[in-house]
Amino acid sequence: FDYVVDAIDVVRVKVAMIAFCRRAGVPVITCGAAGGQIDPTQIRVDDLSRTIQDPLLAKVRGQLRKGHGFSRDPKKKFGVEAVFSTEPLRYPSSDVACEVSVGGPAGLNCAGFGSVVTVTASVGLFAAARVLNGLAAAR
Repeated sequence: FDYVVDAIDVVRVKVAMIAFCRRAGVPVITCGAAGGQIDPTQIRVDDLSRTIQDPLLAKVRGQLRKGHGFSRDPKKKFGVEAVFSTEPLRYPSSDVACEVSVGGPAGLNCAGFGSVVTVTASVGLFAAARVLNGLAAAR
């Protein structure tokens, strides 16, 4: 592969993919969660070790450090680009949240944060732009 774009929302799978790509020397760009955010102008790209406001990427960082030897030193980069938003999360209010069954949320439903197409699409476009720029620079 020339590049891998990770847009998975499952922490253990995201961690496994990033760790594999790093070991294999394949450039990977990972996308943070877009739920609970509405402002695409706050999307940034930085090293995964420097992301903020993203609980998904925070869990990924922790597991990469714990189980895959990524540096715990906050001054050291992971060498993995991440697309994320600096916008604080907007939590759903109780008057608009749906009821969740005892088994908990499953599949695509309204049990979690909502997402806005302008944010999710922008995250994808940021990732695609980084890949295209990286490929062009390599030539």
